[in-house]
Amino acid sequence: MEHRRRTPSGPKDTADVENESLRLQGAPRGLLHFYALLSIARKPMHGYDLMKEIELKTEGAWRPGPGAVYPVLQKLVKQGYIAAKRKSGNGPTHVLYEITTSGLRNIASAKKAMRSSTERLNLMSSLFIDLMEPDDLVRFILNAVELQISLVNMIIESDRSGLTEQDKLFVLRQYSLNLERELTRAASSIRGIETRTRPRRATAARAA
Repeated sequence: MEHRRRTPSGPKDTADVENESLRLQGAPRGLLHFYALLSIARKPMHGYDLMKEIELKTEGAWRPGPGAVYPVLQKLVKQGYIAAKRKSGNGPTHVLYEITTSGLRNIASAKKAMRSSTERLNLMSSLFIDLMEPDDLVRFILNAVELQISLVNMIIESDRSGLTEQDKLFVLRQYSLNLERELTRAASSIRGIETRTRPRRATAARAA
């Protein structure tokens, strides 16, 4: 039987439990399946190692417990995407999970599907304007900008991105050019909006 290590924890009050529940529910469905597969493809690991890696990389925002992680690992084993190697010593049995050839093919297919989804999302982006209320659209735009900046910094600074120094230079130069173009466009839009709204402000001031 597989031994599952537990993270030491003290008593939690109601607020802590509710906050943890919200964090766990916030993770997209299927993300754990794909992330577990990617992590094990990088290096063989135990279920406990996977839990700690996710908690560390998300700075505690996502803490999947044994009840979420081990069923996913068992399903991946059943699907043939990973293999479970049991090691017994003087203590409890430990299970080390390793990627299989089928698992690597599944990752390649998932990445291809993800690229296609991104392309379809870009083509359908105009629908968001029609579907969202103005307040929601403002929040969506601001969050999207912050997410893009965060992702670029994370990928460039990560040693696990697989990018060479030349790749990083190319990405940063292109990103810098895009930012410069967008700054110029934003400044022009700001001037245009201010010009259009200035007469209204003057009229409103005279009426007051």
